[in-house]
Amino acid sequence: ADVIEDARAQSPDEAIDKKEALVALADAIQNSLPDRLRDVLVMYYQREMNLKEIGAVLGVTESRVSQLHTEACLRLRGKLAASLRPGENVDLTRRRPKKP
Repeated sequence: ADVIEDARAQSPDEAIDKKEALVALADAIQNSLPDRLRDVLVMYYQREMNLKEIGAVLGVTESRVSQLHTEACLRLRGKLAASLRPGENVDLTRRRPKKP
């Protein structure tokens, strides 16, 4: 019988790597970022608030929230890059998925 392979399916190694990366990311967010930067990421990615809404909560402009978000991502990129294997990259540029 022929087997049709799903090109989108992850191999077991890829699934483990992804899980390890998520654990490392969660640890870096929890333990490496100041509260304010962590709060920006939580509001943006978990609570799905937009920059204007986050600015209202923090009492800063939408532009400042964007700067804080960028700073948090750059700090995480630096922190996580130290734990990568040779040839691996960190991609923190992906935005959360659009709401349907």
